[in-house]
Amino acid sequence: MVIKMKDYERKAYYHETDQMQIIHHANYVKWLEEARIDFMDQLGFSYFEMEKRNILSLVLQIELNYKNPVKFNDTVLIKIKVESYNGVKLELSYEIINKATNVLCVSAKSKHCFISNGKVVSLKKLLPEFHEKMLSLI
Repeated sequence: MVIKMKDYERKAYYHETDQMQIIHHANYVKWLEEARIDFMDQLGFSYFEMEKRNILSLVLQIELNYKNPVKFNDTVLIKIKVESYNGVKLELSYEIINKATNVLCVSAKSKHCFISNGKVVSLKKLLPEFHEKMLSLI
């Protein structure tokens, strides 16, 4: 099964900038979360639906490397790649690219685990259809 994922597209808004009209560094973490939510929606397993099933995705680690600034009114594409997944833990990598110039602005990684009722769980058992889709992306 081959799944073609679309990049997440986002415009940089003025309220996200600093005095130099450059996106404040803290906003990139929010953008990664937006892209992850879109990614899950594209897989057919929204965060909302997972939470209704009492499954939560915890962020264990976030790493960002700033390469080039994103400025007010720029449009960026956020590309997500599954680096590793074993049913319990998930590692994603991201590239935030300026759509007009194709310049890499930020590279990032995030690590996650899945819990239910406060305990780490395996999605292989709880959501086998999700598990299979994730494996196909590695």
